[in-house]
This record gives sequence, C-alpha cells and structure tokens, in this order.
Amino acid sequence: MTRFTAALLLSLAIIAPARKAVAHPRLVSASPAANGHLAVAPVEISVTFNENVTLALSKLTLLNATRQPVALDSLRSGSGGDSKTFLARTIGTLAAGRYTVKWQAAGSDGHPMRGEFSFVVDAPPAPLKSPASAPRR
Repeated sequence: MTRFTAALLLSLAIIAPARKAVAHPRLVSASPAANGHLAVAPVEISVTFNENVTLALSKLTLLNATRQPVALDSLRSGSGGDSKTFLARTIGTLAAGRYTVKWQAAGSDGHPMRGEFSFVVDAPPAPLKSPASAPRR
C-alpha cells in the first residue's frame, strides 16, 4: 500500500464519524401540517424529525395571530417512546385564526435547531337563518 493510499484511508476514517456527529435534526412532518387550513381546531401539536431528538433540549411554542403565546401542556415524546417525534396538547380551545408553531429540537450532539411553520383554523360557517326567523316587512 502506498503512503498516499494509507493517508487517504486514514483521512476517510477520521472524517466519516465526524460527519455523523454534525448531523442535525430536520423537520420532516408536522400535525397540523404547515400552511394547513383546519375546519376544527387541533387538540395537539406534533412535530417529527429525521433523527432522534433529545426531549430535554427541545421546545414547542404556539403563537396566535398577534404573536402572543398560546398555552400548551408539557412536551412529551411520540407514542411508544418515538424519540423522533415530540408533541404537546393545546390547553383550551383555539379560536379561528392563524397560528405559528415555533420549534427547537436538539439531536445527539446537543446542538439546537430551530424553525417555525403556520396553520389556520378557519372560522366556522355562519348559521343559516331559517325563513321563519327572518323579520317580516
């Protein structure tokens, strides 16, 4: 084996594990979906990443249309201990309007990644007035 080949193999052996260490969580899905329009307000916000996340270093914040925080229950892992997903239940009922979900997730290296997405809770349709309740002229 030549010195060049040995040096190349040694470099690859050093670089390959380091590439995995600098990987960061990337959002792959959310519920409600980004830019979604919902007829019914969600009772839970859920985000799923491409790799395991450390729950203790992760956050989920829900903001209303005026960017005021909306109360969420404690953050928890996905069903069955799914460590790629974390979620929180909403506290109370969400009114119609636009909401922004801000997330922070840290992978095995502890480095937090951040992002946000929005969804809209559509106003329920106005009830139809029956002909009997219409004012008479």
